[in-house]
Amino acid sequence: MPKNIRQFSLSRQKRALLALEWSVGFRPAGSVWVLLLALRGFSLVEIGMAEGLFHVVSLCCELPSGLLADVLGRKRTLIASQGMFLLSALLMVLSVGWTGVYLSLAVLALGYNLQSGTREAITYESMLQAGQEAAYLKFSSLQNGVFRFSDGGAMLLAGVTVLLGWRTAYLLDAGIALIGLTAACCLTEPVCADRDRTAVTPASLPGALRDTVRGAWELLRTDGTAVRIMLVNALVGACATLTRFFLQQRVEAAVTVPALLGPALFALGLGGGLAGLLTGKLDRLPYGRAAALTGCGVAVCALAARGSFLPALMASGLAAGLLDDALQLVSDKRLNDRFPSAQRATLVSVSSMAFSLVMIPLSPLFGLFFT
Repeated sequence: MPKNIRQFSLSRQKRALLALEWSVGFRPAGSVWVLLLALRGFSLVEIGMAEGLFHVVSLCCELPSGLLADVLGRKRTLIASQGMFLLSALLMVLSVGWTGVYLSLAVLALGYNLQSGTREAITYESMLQAGQEAAYLKFSSLQNGVFRFSDGGAMLLAGVTVLLGWRTAYLLDAGIALIGLTAACCLTEPVCADRDRTAVTPASLPGALRDTVRGAWELLRTDGTAVRIMLVNALVGACATLTRFFLQQRVEAAVTVPALLGPALFALGLGGGLAGLLTGKLDRLPYGRAAALTGCGVAVCALAARGSFLPALMASGLAAGLLDDALQLVSDKRLNDRFPSAQRATLVSVSSMAFSLVMIPLSPLFGLFFT
């Protein structure tokens, strides 16, 4: 038995993965970055341009980051991701104008790209190596809950973050990224039967990248079920995300006490954290039926979100988040069962790109729907 298998500890791996989820979710400055830039004197147009740059970098780097994770290894890629988060926060601390802000947000987008797909891949393969792949859905639901609640906690502290000042807030984000970097260094690289990622050299890197692209394309070309799961999950997820996005304005108008707006928006974000309550039941259904049920539920939430009755708005936001994350978790499990290890992160990145592409035409349509 190879040495790295004997030394592999699933419980230690799980603790490191949960620490990573917390460190990515709990970013006080990152949760209110728009407000912090506005307080520094930047206009909404300038902030919108910064947001656009973030998404351009994210879309361009999504697939290459998945390729790197498949070729160079999940642990190395997650270490690089946490390093990007740390660098982004420090660049924002040092920024005095738009150059530093743009550079910080571009690095931040790259950090998220390097994590996207890699986290799911290392989690699934860790469970697979320990012979506990059947427990993947339960643990990924826990990861999702940790992220959602830590992200919500950061938003709940928005007032304290503003009082700290933007430089202190970003220094706090840098410290949290350092914790995440430590957690990533504590991970163990799962064994890949199809490729020895530790043996990749600069000379063999182009060939390994080409093999990964070919393998990913072959699965997309021949596995219609996987492609349908990606597209359906992207459609339901985009509808749920846009419902929650436009719902925020409705909640703001419906809240009569301004001091309650922050807690109300925080509560809206908790729906996804409760998705684990539903995933087990959904996973026992055929995927088409699970997607139909969650899709119909999201449609009902979207209709309810057009009203002005605060309890109905809150219920629709919570339900949309719960249904969205529950289907996402079930979809991830079904897809990971079909993806080969050598192309897993790349194919998860393709699934993420499908979501972004669906969001492009749906965003203006939902804007008209909620007008």
